[in-house]
Amino acid sequence: MIRIVIFLVPLAVAFYTVTFGLWAWRKGHRRGAVGTFLLAGIALGLAYYALFIRIGF
Repeated sequence: MIRIVIFLVPLAVAFYTVTFGLWAWRKGHRRGAVGTFLLAGIALGLAYYALFIRIGF
């Protein structure tokens, strides 16, 4: 249960980052938007791995 609560923080940050990426995409900053999406995905993936897959936490 505590892992899910802790995971809400990177989930909120990823949501904010993705919405910024969508804004950048609509403004025509395509490369910046793609980089922002990648950053959000990698950060969320690492947080998921660290909290749910890796043994020892």
